[in-house]
Amino acid sequence: MQNGTSPLSTYVIKNLMLEALSYTESDIDPEGNYFKQYGYAGTQNDLFRLTEGLAIKKGLIPNNVPLSHEAWGCHGSNLFEGSNTNFKRIEIERLFETFGILLNQNIIAQGMYRNSPFLPFFHVTDHGLDCIEQQEILPYDFDGYLSQIRNIQDIDSWVIYYMSEAVRCFNSGCYNAATIMIGLSAEKIVLDLIEAFKSYLKNNKTTLTTRSNFNYQGDLDISFISEVDNVLQISIKYTKFNEYFNGINNHEASVFGVLDKSARNTFFDYIRLIRNEVSHPNDIEKNETETLLLFVSFIKYINLQTQLTSILKVI
Repeated sequence: MQNGTSPLSTYVIKNLMLEALSYTESDIDPEGNYFKQYGYAGTQNDLFRLTEGLAIKKGLIPNNVPLSHEAWGCHGSNLFEGSNTNFKRIEIERLFETFGILLNQNIIAQGMYRNSPFLPFFHVTDHGLDCIEQQEILPYDFDGYLSQIRNIQDIDSWVIYYMSEAVRCFNSGCYNAATIMIGLSAEKIVLDLIEAFKSYLKNNKTTLTTRSNFNYQGDLDISFISEVDNVLQISIKYTKFNEYFNGINNHEASVFGVLDKSARNTFFDYIRLIRNEVSHPNDIEKNETETLLLFVSFIKYINLQTQLTSILKVI
């Protein structure tokens, strides 16, 4: 993705820095260096240089200014927009801010063994090593982000399709359109979940018991199917699912352990409201950062809802 005129957010820069710390190829530094070679330690300048090289490789910033050929561990020179870096001034300031965030979060700490106990020398902490192993893959990495979804067991092909469209929209700067496609993915996941729940009720209606304050007519499965099929709005269908799901008091532990009541209600309502917000003429424009956060949180939601759907199908 070519970033164009929009500067990289602090959120994106932080993710790039974490990836630069864990990177083990020689193609983002003019001298072929990377942090693992030096025990995950170096200077602030080393981190900024590799972060810039990574941003260039991913097409997030232009490649108009050659990266400096500096020895590992040197102090380097101050960054100036258009002179010795491809970063814009605001991005340079965000580099400093993000470096401070990594220090405050104990991902890195001052000092480099055998070089200096003071900044700008630093090393990655044990906590930091765990963090860079678990770093999020953001949607500007098209293949990397979608591979997380494709690797979810039993993922529906339409969810992959909608999320592929969402990532394309995001990388084209169409954030409202990306949000709508995420909403469609959420709705497809819910429809699959409801169909799996129908089978679950049919297969287990003789053993399932309901709470004393839960009312329904006739057989549990027939009552649910009748109620959910007689409404068109996906939000009402999902409400019916939750009413019946929460009305049963003897689910197997595997069903209860996937997605708790609060998470089931809260996240779907959030996705639905966000989608409705941008799919109607409300003069609302989503920005990069809030759309990016939606992409990040949605991965976990897809995984958990798909797990629950799979369990309901086989019990």
